[in-house]
Amino acid sequence: KEERHTKKLKMSLQAEKPSPSLLQSMALGGTSALFAVNFTHPIELVKTRMQVSGKGIGATCSAVMGSEGIGAFWKGIAFAYGREMSYTSIKLGAYAPVRDAL
Repeated sequence: KEERHTKKLKMSLQAEKPSPSLLQSMALGGTSALFAVNFTHPIELVKTRMQVSGKGIGATCSAVMGSEGIGAFWKGIAFAYGREMSYTSIKLGAYAPVRDAL
């Protein structure tokens, strides 16, 4: 009896949850990417500077902090936002609607 009740509950929850439209899905994908880029951008900046300088992670982080301050880890983030809003919003947002259409 309990199993039947659980199945009924799952079916009712699935029936009430509408799928987002393509634009809503793209907006949600872009928003999640914008949130994530706030955390990944400093890592990308350090990686790029390590490649240019040939120094290790500790020396690179120290050099950035010492000469430019903590805000330097987010230099160029506006361009990262632009990339994520254009690229990732389409990639993440269009995946489910296209998958469902196929």
